[in-house]
Amino acid sequence: MRDARPLIQALGADLVVVGNGSPAQALDFKQQRDIDFPLLVDPKLEAYAAAGLRRDLGATLNFATLGNAVRALRGGHRQSSVEGDPWQQGGAFIITPDGKDHYKYISQAAGDHPDPEEIVAALEAAVA
Repeated sequence: MRDARPLIQALGADLVVVGNGSPAQALDFKQQRDIDFPLLVDPKLEAYAAAGLRRDLGATLNFATLGNAVRALRGGHRQSSVEGDPWQQGGAFIITPDGKDHYKYISQAAGDHPDPEEIVAALEAAVA
């Protein structure tokens, strides 16, 4: 998503990430990866539950996760130690200031992410 951020900002929005680790873990993550966009934390997983995101063993340990791990390794991404809740899956959302949810993607396995072009297209439709 980092590469899509200029397009997202040009559409009047911004990229915000919510992690489930501690504030100290988030700061370390931000510094290690040179992240310059907002990174919030939800260690109690309240936002994850409210969004209907998956949290279960089956979503974390499955064949899709293995394929996603291979894809990440090929792309030069390596997972370091697990921080936060390892069973909690993520997602992606476009929510406008009026609270309307214009896009919702619920990850079905660890490493399952939407195509950034799909998110930008949904954002374009939301602001049109």
